[in-house]
Amino acid sequence: MSSTNKRFVVAYILLVGLPLAGLAGVLKSGRHLSAPISIDGTWKVEANASASSDACLKAASSLLASNLVISQSGKTLSLNFNSGAKTPFSGALEGRDINASLGAASECANDQAVTLAASVDPKSDPKSLSGTLSVDNCPSCSPVAFHAVRQPKPAQSGGGH
Repeated sequence: MSSTNKRFVVAYILLVGLPLAGLAGVLKSGRHLSAPISIDGTWKVEANASASSDACLKAASSLLASNLVISQSGKTLSLNFNSGAKTPFSGALEGRDINASLGAASECANDQAVTLAASVDPKSDPKSLSGTLSVDNCPSCSPVAFHAVRQPKPAQSGGGH
């Protein structure tokens, strides 16, 4: 075998064989990974906000009087209520459970944090979630229960040919 052929074989192994071996390793190691469930979209929220007489919970549960828009990137969530809140809230999805911090309730004496905790029912059609909205470190504030149903995505008009 000439030295030119040997260099060609070595170059072929390095430039083709090693990337293929790396790709096979990545595919094998990721075989058991699964994507989180998709919960992005607009959710119609139903809550009994009037049941609470506490100012902290009334202010926090006023968020639930509007649609909830969830943007999702993997397990990371961005939640926005159509009630006028300008800044989206951050949250996380672990399995079927959503946990999000909705900032501080300014109506409370110490600006206590408001927390949303919910579970998604992926088998319902359309998907639904049930959970509570609560004010942290407020023993007199009982959590507000809510239920939400994902709204269908608007049909896109077929403007192309």
